[in-house]
Amino acid sequence: MERLIFYWGACLMGLFCLISMLAVYNSNKRVLRDLKQPGEEKDKWLIAFMLEHQKLLKENTTIHNPSVYVVKRMRGRKIGPWSIRQMKSISWGTFLLSFLCAGLQILYAWPPRIGLTAVSFLGRETTVFTFSMVAGICTEVFLLALRLVLGMGYQEDVIETSLLDYVENRWREPAKIIPLENARTSGTRENRAQKKKEKEVQPPKDSRDKAIRQMEQGILEAAATDSKYSHLLNKEEEAIVKDVIKEFLT
Repeated sequence: MERLIFYWGACLMGLFCLISMLAVYNSNKRVLRDLKQPGEEKDKWLIAFMLEHQKLLKENTTIHNPSVYVVKRMRGRKIGPWSIRQMKSISWGTFLLSFLCAGLQILYAWPPRIGLTAVSFLGRETTVFTFSMVAGICTEVFLLALRLVLGMGYQEDVIETSLLDYVENRWREPAKIIPLENARTSGTRENRAQKKKEKEVQPPKDSRDKAIRQMEQGILEAAATDSKYSHLLNKEEEAIVKDVIKEFLT
């Protein structure tokens, strides 16, 4: 047993890694489930998020950067006494420690006098070195594969996109939900920035038409009061002036 001390250390760190991963995954899954059922939220953090946003709306407080607002609130999520960021750090830290302990176990079993010592595992006889290699590699591959399968990063992207949609639009339409398969493309920061830029660049049609009418009126009034331009008041040339103004503004 003492010849496998590092392997048991790897198993202990792997257990902590597994528990922290599942805790984060379940927390994300609970929030996602509530986001699919507007008005029936059960997650305390999500309820607090929506209440805070509704309070800002009642106070007529403008959220100038919704993306930053959502990210900061997401960092405040907690699992027990630990925040989500701390749990993710624990998960990665214990995974690296488990990997390190597995490597130390293989190095420890490398010398023949230790590595060739027989050990019994699940009723089968094997050597310390063989057991350290096979068990250590399988443990780390399992933890890494489980992390990829759970897809916690994807879950957080979907949560961020859905909450950003809520802050910008959905509080007006509670039943509107972004499909999960479209969350990555519809909610990326690049797409949101592009839409915002297009909205800022293109002036409202009513304002543009009003500006055209004001400019036309100003030019015609100037022509009417100034003898230098009074010959431009016939209908044909007045139409030319309007066309030039519209072409310039559009």
